[in-house]
Amino acid sequence: MTSQLRKVNLPYISPDLAPIPAMQSVPLLSKSPSQNWLATGDTQNLRPTSPVPRTITTMRNTSPGFWPLFASNALLSILSITNLALISSMVAFLLDQKHNVHSYLINWPGDPVPLNVLPENLWLNQGHESNGVAGYGFFLGIFGMITAWRMRRAVRSLKSLPLLAFLQLLAALFTFTALIFVFVVTNQTSGQEIHEDVASSSIGSNYPEFKWTPETWMKAVLDLPMADQERHNHIKDNVRNMEAWRCILVLIFIVDVIAFGITLMTWLRQRRNTVVKG
Repeated sequence: MTSQLRKVNLPYISPDLAPIPAMQSVPLLSKSPSQNWLATGDTQNLRPTSPVPRTITTMRNTSPGFWPLFASNALLSILSITNLALISSMVAFLLDQKHNVHSYLINWPGDPVPLNVLPENLWLNQGHESNGVAGYGFFLGIFGMITAWRMRRAVRSLKSLPLLAFLQLLAALFTFTALIFVFVVTNQTSGQEIHEDVASSSIGSNYPEFKWTPETWMKAVLDLPMADQERHNHIKDNVRNMEAWRCILVLIFIVDVIAFGITLMTWLRQRRNTVVKG
């Protein structure tokens, strides 16, 4: 068998070992069309003919429900801590009157009569319940702000959102019952008067007639001809605080309802728009 020889063109190697191509360079193709490479004569230096596509996951910087959720819970905490401070000031005032003042001198016609600072039948349960509403609302607002802050970068529905909505529903019901109780008791004890004959016959003991709240009792005391005008003004300032925390209770209830609605809507929207990361 006669062997056939083929002429092969080999590249000339210069003395400085620099390769001189003798044939036209051929594009090197990979299996993937997105990774075609072109040889430029030096196989160590390759450049892509087209950019390699990359999958980029975009994420919104801030969830659209962040600001309403954060603001409503911040307002709830502010109102609650304000109410807590006003109720605490009322308690401190009553304790100061009981342990340091003891009695008020009333200038009725004839002989002045000392009147004990507190009546025998004084309702305090409405203050305790309102104090509980304020404390609950303060810590609930903090929890709501933390949940809103975590939601800023969340791509999945937070498990704390339904819990927050449930706690806010309980807060709205709790505040509503306290609101009814406080205003009913205040209305039942309003318009009562401290009678001179009853006060004169019970000197040294607490006023026995009627049932009172701290607010309605102090208002009745202000209607009397007190001998100490400075004491009168001090009581008047504290009565304003009592009226203030009772009115703020209404605002807390309104914010409870608004915050619950915002949390519920945010949770439902996040469930519909949950982003599943690959």
